Amino acid sequence: MIAPPRPPSHDELEALIKEARARQLRRRLLGTVGIAVAAALGVAGHAVTVGGGNQAATASGSPIGAPPLCRSSELSAISGLNGATGTMLGPVTLTNTSGSACSLPTGRPRVRILWQGRVLPARETGGGNFSPAPPVHVLAPHSRAAITMDWSNWCGKPGAGTLIRPTFQLRWANGLGVDAVNNPAMIPPRCGSPSAGAAIVVSVPERY
Repeated sequence: MIAPPRPPSHDELEALIKEARARQLRRRLLGTVGIAVAAALGVAGHAVTVGGGNQAATASGSPIGAPPLCRSSELSAISGLNGATGTMLGPVTLTNTSGSACSLPTGRPRVRILWQGRVLPARETGGGNFSPAPPVHVLAPHSRAAITMDWSNWCGKPGAGTLIRPTFQLRWANGLGVDAVNNPAMIPPRCGSPSAGAAIVVSVPERY
């Protein structure tokens, strides 16, 4: 005759209860750690996505790892337009006068032509590069970049034959602005078609 199993003693019951509680605690801790890891991965993925989106959307910003954007106080500018087959063609030369490298905004600046306190209106058109020179994004200390401009078909006053020294105001979307006085004095472009209006073609910053 087989004897019935002996019921566990009080001490054995306490040990079993403690072991069960320990297993339950371990399961809870593992679950909590898993949730924390998943949340951390989610936050990291969101940060990468948002960061990449911001970098792609900032057309005029300084890319990650590049020097800070140039300030107006760090740049000097001078214009050198001269006559070319009835138009005025030449560069605005930008020089980094500071002791640190800085980043130029991407894209073309908007340009206004000033003479004796008034604007000489000219429709700006996209020009791309006028030459094989590659675009410039970073200016080392005391280095230069060139923005080529071609001003044509001016039919207003002052007319062709009048020597003037206009100021070309360059403004980028991020707020950077420089003023370049033309040197030497120049004559306005020849008037070819009064109904078409004056035009100025502007490049991005290029290697000087």
